[in-house]
Amino acid sequence: MTAPSTTDRTDPGLAEILGPHLHQVLGACRRHAGRTTRVEVCSGGNVSHVFRVHGEAGNVIVKVRGPRFARIPHITTDPALIMVEHWALAIHHGLLPGLFPKVLAFLPEAHAMVMTDVFPDGRTWREHLDQRAATTEECTRLGTALTRIHHATVGLPPLRDGDGDDLFRAEHAYGYCLRACGHRALDEACHRLDALPGRQLLLGDVCPKNLSLAAGRTAFVDLDNVHTGAPLFDLGYLLAHLVLHHITRPSRLHPLAGAFLDAYTLPGPARPWRDDDLLAAVAAGVLLYRLEARTVPYPATSPPAAADRLLHSLRRLLDAGPFTVHDLLDAATGPVTS
Repeated sequence: MTAPSTTDRTDPGLAEILGPHLHQVLGACRRHAGRTTRVEVCSGGNVSHVFRVHGEAGNVIVKVRGPRFARIPHITTDPALIMVEHWALAIHHGLLPGLFPKVLAFLPEAHAMVMTDVFPDGRTWREHLDQRAATTEECTRLGTALTRIHHATVGLPPLRDGDGDDLFRAEHAYGYCLRACGHRALDEACHRLDALPGRQLLLGDVCPKNLSLAAGRTAFVDLDNVHTGAPLFDLGYLLAHLVLHHITRPSRLHPLAGAFLDAYTLPGPARPWRDDDLLAAVAAGVLLYRLEARTVPYPATSPPAAADRLLHSLRRLLDAGPFTVHDLLDAATGPVTS
């Protein structure tokens, strides 16, 4: 979710989405934030509707899942799937309470959750990156936090019954993302990811719009996409977004990516990142997914000419064969060569 737009407490979006459950949900908010003073619509989430509810004693977040994706209305969904995110939040907050919001109330009949507000300044990291470059301290903190998460979730069972997690990975992580552009090298990357040992719970959507790094804290939100898979996917996913948000700040990219990757340690055997062609391919695939935006929109992070240049460079790398993370970073920071 991104910057809120302020409305009054009778915001029609909240009332329309919750319908007869409005008073029940606001009552749950009141128990933790006091009497409601105003409601803000938090934009940016693609799946659920998100609101920040201000009260006399503090703020809480309300998340509601409807029959269609909030920002992609042509995609239908089952509102009851908010239960999966509820489980994911309960697990992750229980293991690492400092890194995830706490569910204060779950209202299954309303397909809604009330959660703690983990954005001390009310802004996501994405909003900060739209105005400035990341810092090495932030990137180090992110790498360290992602390490803690992946080590904490080793050995946990899937969230979905039967082969549900495998289907989710195939349809979302691979179908919407890595396989979206149809490149054979990315199809092969999906097969290689599935062949890696140590499959476990992943966050699945680690990107700046789902992070807060304000006030020296680190917090992750939007756990709709938690599923089982290889931790390398989360690492490449976040690396891709670090590249994406620094296309117009090329001098910063190598040190920032190095700080992030140096601070991260995959569970299991050591896997040095500098020459890791699979990590590079995953990050390239996520970049194509975000830049081409075939299914899931992502607001532009650079002028069209810069994005087109990077797209051309990425396709050249994928066409040419295996490449390293350094090759990927060089492609993102240097001029296109024929």
